[in-house]
Order: sequence, then structure tokens, then C-alpha cells
Amino acid sequence: MNKLSVITKLCKCVLVLVATAGAWGCDNKPSEGAPVIKEVRRSTGPVTYASRGNGIQIVGSGLGSTKAIRFNGYEANINTATIEPNSILIVIPYTVPTIEDQAVNDLLEVETKNGVASVPFVILPKSPSLTDSGISIPAAGEVVTLTGNNLYYVQYVSFPGETPVQTTQFEMAPDGQSINVTVPEGYDPLFDGYIEVCTLSGIAQLAPPQPPLEITELKYVATVNAADWEVRENLQTGDVVYVDRTAVFGQIPEFYQGSMWISTATNSRAFNKVGETLASFKVNRKTDVFIARNQGTGATIEEWLSGWEAMPRGAADENYIGIGTDKFWMYKKTFPGGSTVEVGRNGNTGRSPYFIILK
Repeated sequence: MNKLSVITKLCKCVLVLVATAGAWGCDNKPSEGAPVIKEVRRSTGPVTYASRGNGIQIVGSGLGSTKAIRFNGYEANINTATIEPNSILIVIPYTVPTIEDQAVNDLLEVETKNGVASVPFVILPKSPSLTDSGISIPAAGEVVTLTGNNLYYVQYVSFPGETPVQTTQFEMAPDGQSINVTVPEGYDPLFDGYIEVCTLSGIAQLAPPQPPLEITELKYVATVNAADWEVRENLQTGDVVYVDRTAVFGQIPEFYQGSMWISTATNSRAFNKVGETLASFKVNRKTDVFIARNQGTGATIEEWLSGWEAMPRGAADENYIGIGTDKFWMYKKTFPGGSTVEVGRNGNTGRSPYFIILK
């Protein structure tokens, strides 16, 4: 065999080996299969919903050849996404439709050259709100209609009680404007709290309907009174202020007009025992109690009033109640339903004493 033939044969062998190696290399290269979405994440962990403008991470496999990402059927611009074989980072466009805008499929879809993967995923509407309960005082088991806006994706409804009580017995209206709820056992409007509708977008609150205010068990130190204190309705200018005098109300700020009030006795000012109770009464529901204190009583308020809130006097000191030449400033404290309210001495035995307004 000549030298040229040997070289030719060696070259052929090398070409065969190279071709074979190339074939092996193609066979060993991993091919991307159908796309799979394992979960969607945010910085807080896995999520099944998010708002427009939120950044999310789509975790799975076979995602490297992604050519389309859709939220509720809306195709996002993938040029701004970071796409890797097992992960996609993308910001949810502000133009994605939500249930507030139209009927939606609540799906996140990723389309690659090898297929489409999808998972349930909610794009949140705006925060919910409540406007009305449509009832007076509901009873447990009664179905009530709460109205508002964006009442979608409701998780539970909560009612006040000795401890707040939650229910999942409700039916949402398709337009998100109302929800029919069965009032749960344990609901009591006399306790502090709100009716709350908890949705994926947030919590909407509404003060529960309140029963009419009732003042009971009115007690006072009788020995300093010439006449009995009285609970009266519809406070107005011209009303007689005290049960044992003829003075009448002059100026009354609009905020206090029409309120329930307690007409005290002028002679009660004689009671001047520090730290002791002059009078008490019970309220049936959450109540704001206002003490109208004569500014002539003195600059230092009485010890029992120290925990009460001084009401704003106005830019020109106009928020007083006037009786003759006397001006009365207001002090407020809120009491839960069923509370007993105790009041103390007037602090000045020579000036017209306080009276009480309730709202």
C-alpha cells in the first residue's frame, strides 16, 4: 500500500469519527418538552392572584421558547420579560382586563413552540366598598343584602358580636354591586365593630344598623336635687335646660341639634365630693356621651372628666352651647352598648352645672 492510500484511509476514518461524534452530540442535547407551570411567585411566596402592575415569577419547565404570555386572554408584551427554561419574570400589564371590566377566565397562559400551559390566576379588581346593609336590625338566620362596589372574589363576611363572627353563607351578584348574606349566629349590633366583606382585593367595612338609643337606670344623688333629672328627646333652641329652673337654650351648634339629652338639676351643683359619683345611667348601644361644661366653672376640669376628649371649639370659638350669657364647651367619651355611664361633681357650687347630650 502506498503512502497516499494510507493517508486517504486515515482521513476517511477521522471524518467518520467526527460525523459519529456529531451525531452523538445531537442525540445527547436535551430537547425542550411541552411547557409546564408549577407555580406563580412573588416576593412573599407562591400566589394565585395579583394586581395589575405587580411583578411575578412563573416557575415551571419547558419555558425557554415562550412566544406568548396571556392574562385573562390578554397578550402581554414579552419583550419586557426575562425568559429562561424554568422561569419567567414579567410585570402584569396595567391594560389586562379584570372582572370589574368584563367577563374573564381567570387564567394565566404561557405558549411555547411546544404547546400551551395554563394555571388558574386572578387579576384583582380595585378595592371593595360597602354603602348600605338594606336592613334595620337583622336577626341570626335572616338573609340580608349588602350593597357596594367591587364585591368580587369574596372570601368571607364578618359581623360584630361578643367576638366577631364569620360566615361563608353568601351569594355574590355578577356585577359586584351586592352580596346576599345569611346573618350568622352570634351577631350582636350592640358590640363595637363593623360588618366586613373580605375579598381578595381587600376588606370593605360598614357600621351595622343600630337600635334606637335608650337610656335606662338613671340614678343620682337625690338629696341635692329639687326635681328629678329627665331624659329628653330632640334637643332644640328654646328648650328649658334644667328641671328646676326656667333658663332656655340659646345657641346650639347644628351637630348637637335633635339629639337625646339629659336635663339635670341646677341644685346638683351643691354636690362637690371629689372622686364620687353624682349620677349614673345605662346605654343600650354604642353611644357618644357629651358633657356640656360651663366655661365659668373654672379652667381646670374636674378629675372625673380627665379621660374625656375636649371637642374642637372652632376657628372663632363658635362651637359652644349658649344659655343666657354662659358658654358651655363639650367633652366626649364613647361607651359600648350595655355600659353604665358615671358622672361626678360639677366642680363649682355657684355656676350653672353641666347637662348631658347623647348621640
